Parts: sequence; C-alpha cells; structure tokens
Amino acid sequence: MVAREQGKVMMMADSTEVPEVSWAGMVEWLTGSLVDQPVALIVEIGPNSYVSEDEDEEVVCAQIQVLADGVLMLRRSRVELGHLLLADYSAEHLTLDRWHFDGHFEDCTDGYLFSRDVNLIANTCVAWFRDNWGTRSTSELGCSYRFPDELIPSVDADDVF
Repeated sequence: MVAREQGKVMMMADSTEVPEVSWAGMVEWLTGSLVDQPVALIVEIGPNSYVSEDEDEEVVCAQIQVLADGVLMLRRSRVELGHLLLADYSAEHLTLDRWHFDGHFEDCTDGYLFSRDVNLIANTCVAWFRDNWGTRSTSELGCSYRFPDELIPSVDADDVF
C-alpha cells in the first residue's frame, strides 16, 4: 500500500518494511493505525492509480473518520467520497455495529457503519476491496489521511510568534 499524507505528520504503523502487504497485513496495519487518533481524522483508501479528474468514472473507495468516544465511521462507495463537514463528532445517539443503507450521505453509494470495534472497521474496509471488487492485491491500493485543522495552535508549537 502507498500512504500519502495531507496536513500534519501522522504516526501510522509502517507497512514499507515488507515488499507487498497481504490482506491480513492490511487489516493489521489499519487496526494499528486507527488507535489513539484525534477526532476528525480521515483515512481514505482507493485505487492508487485513480485520478480525480474524471467524475463519471466508477472508483471503489472507502473512508474512515474518527468520531468522539472512540467511535469510527466507515463509508463505502463507488464514487469519490468527499470530506464531510460534520457539525458534531459526538457518537451519543448513533446506532453502533449496524450497516446503514439509508442514503444519508449522497456520495456514499454502498452504506456506512459506526463502531468502536477497530478490528471490525478494518476487516470490513479490507473485505470491500478484496471480496467485492476483485482487487488482486494491496499493491493496487493507495491510502491518504488528513488530520483536523486546529483553530488555535498548541502552546508548544514550534511556529508560535
């Protein structure tokens, strides 16, 4: 898998030490990478050869977003997923561990799931590519991630005036 960063540096489990990551290795990498991450972090996975200029092209992708209280949201789609501008990251009234197909998110063609079970999220994400779309290996996939922006920099930030 190829990992690309947007925004700040993220400590994710390193998958570059092995030439090709197995599907089980991808689950392990995702599981380790999603623990102790900040609310609003977005991890996106899709074909590493995809170029977003062709809006009509079907593209199989998945997006994981960190919500409050250890809850993760997994969205699956056959169109490029946008970044949600959520008004609230609270998980208080969410139904966990149940697949939703209600069309709530316009760009989410194949449902979404809320869960605190990191392994469930990782396995469901990997199965989306491996089992449903015939992706031959993890080397065909790419990953990008984006940290939330901070309104006020932390006190120990290096670039404080």
